[in-house]
Amino acid sequence: MSKTLTLSLIFSLFSTISFSQDLRNRLGRTYSNPDSVDIILELEKKNLHTANDSGIYYFFVAEKYNRAFENALAHETFLKSASLLDPKKSNDLISLCYIRLNRLEANSGNWDQALFYSQKGLENAIAGLDSNYMGYALLDISVVYHDMEDYAKGVEYGKKAHELLTHFTKSNPTFIAFALNAIGINFDDWDKPDSALFYHYKIFENIDKLDSARITFTFNNIGNTLLKQEKYAEAATWIQTAVSLNKKDQDQYSLAANYTNLATIAYKLRDFSKAEIMMDSAYKYVQESQSTEKKRDYLEEQYRFHKAKGELATAMDYLEQYSTLKDSIFKEDRVKMLGELEAKYQVQTKERELAESRAALVENELLVKSRNNQILLLVVFLLILLGVAFFIYYRQKTKNRHLEQEAKLQQIYAEQETQKQLNEQRNRISSDLHDNIGAQLTFIVSSLDNLKFFDLNKDKMAGKIDQISAFTVETVNELRDTIWAMNKDNISLGDLKTRLAGLIAKAKTACPQIDFELEIEDGLEEDRLLNSMEGMNYYRVAQEALNNAIKHSGASQIKIVFSKQNELVRVCIEDNGKGIDQKVIGNGLGNMRNRAERIGRDLKIESNLGQGTQVCIF
Repeated sequence: MSKTLTLSLIFSLFSTISFSQDLRNRLGRTYSNPDSVDIILELEKKNLHTANDSGIYYFFVAEKYNRAFENALAHETFLKSASLLDPKKSNDLISLCYIRLNRLEANSGNWDQALFYSQKGLENAIAGLDSNYMGYALLDISVVYHDMEDYAKGVEYGKKAHELLTHFTKSNPTFIAFALNAIGINFDDWDKPDSALFYHYKIFENIDKLDSARITFTFNNIGNTLLKQEKYAEAATWIQTAVSLNKKDQDQYSLAANYTNLATIAYKLRDFSKAEIMMDSAYKYVQESQSTEKKRDYLEEQYRFHKAKGELATAMDYLEQYSTLKDSIFKEDRVKMLGELEAKYQVQTKERELAESRAALVENELLVKSRNNQILLLVVFLLILLGVAFFIYYRQKTKNRHLEQEAKLQQIYAEQETQKQLNEQRNRISSDLHDNIGAQLTFIVSSLDNLKFFDLNKDKMAGKIDQISAFTVETVNELRDTIWAMNKDNISLGDLKTRLAGLIAKAKTACPQIDFELEIEDGLEEDRLLNSMEGMNYYRVAQEALNNAIKHSGASQIKIVFSKQNELVRVCIEDNGKGIDQKVIGNGLGNMRNRAERIGRDLKIESNLGQGTQVCIF
């Protein structure tokens, strides 16, 4: 009778395990048939015979919610599944529940709860003697410490996971890759790029045993480290590979990191328009992934991006958002709880035994000392409150000081840049003065010296002297123009208009038969400023064009027009004369083109024989 009962129980146990495995396999079809998830779940809901069956069923329900980013429902259902699953039959699913719960809490920035579920998963794996999931729990703890910016502990736990998994003969190669990744990302953000790359590249040593879709993060992480080493082209190649793989899997979390990194590369290379496009994509995936970690990284890079563009107000806004989010993550009570959880892991067994032995004593002491404890708690609470207040005050004061220092540095930089530009302008004007006026004076002196060697009659001598005199007057006028420009840091359109008006007045006196006009279009402010180099060259081009029109065009009307083109000043000299053949460009027109190029402007000449000429600088 006893033997028959034993055989019956064994048969029943194996039948139950077999049925549960079949149920799990059938529910597993939800992964390969995402469009039929609801139908599969509804059909299998009728085949639940034990609590463990229900636990398996609710695990796949939770997976459905998780894939749909219904985080609250996923969290609730994974907890329900873990509570129903039988550790003897479905220990690995319990571990997976805690892994999913860790991810949900980590994505929301609840690092204390994420660490709590990792340690629950570790306890479950130890109880089930499952080395693979022991290693997974340890590498999850490593990632939590990375996200909390405690990189030393992150490396410590990542190495514990890697050591455990590599010493276990039946280790999952993907879990080993995850452990190497955890070590690598901690070294990366710990500013130890060589160590980071060592562990990231080590993942590819077992590439033949890995599914590339499971290690797409490696491509992004290598690119991220190379980015920090300013190897931008190489970094972009790795990250673009990650983008291609992650888009196939619709991995919003990883795509948020990919596009944030691509935006960083773009603005580091001063390609701000591309950086803005990448930032928009990053924001889309940050929103879809609902990851606090990725939102933190996105806000930090937005701050750096706008700072690099010189948009300090926008940069400060993103810095404020980043600081607020970071402060909410690193609250003092969370840091305290993390410390407590860490201590719990280190002395877990010893604490449990100590707690059991002292339970009765503590209860009695609490009854006797309740009043004292209440007073003590009040004092501790007040001290903590004062500490938090001081911390907030000190942090805000430090932040304000940093902002003031940054503003001063920006001001100093702007002043230095302005002074540098002024010095460059003065040097260019001095060079122009030397090259132009110096050459003309040298020509005058040479011409006067040469008169001694020619036997000229009185009329020819007078003609030569008149030529030298006219050239001298022209040189003096150019010297006055140069001094006028040198005496000004900036030249307004009003100054330029006044100067050209004087030039036109002289022209009217010399050529009363020609009708001269000077116009400034509506919308172009006379107080608009040009630097002295720009102002002088605009004037010289207008002067040269005016002289050419008077001497060669045979025009009855000459007009100088100021207008605006693409936010730049445009000056045109127009006449109704006989026009010029553009195939024959004299030195005067060549000089005007050189002057335009000297200040980064274009010179455009439009002319048709018999229809006048228009010379524009813009």
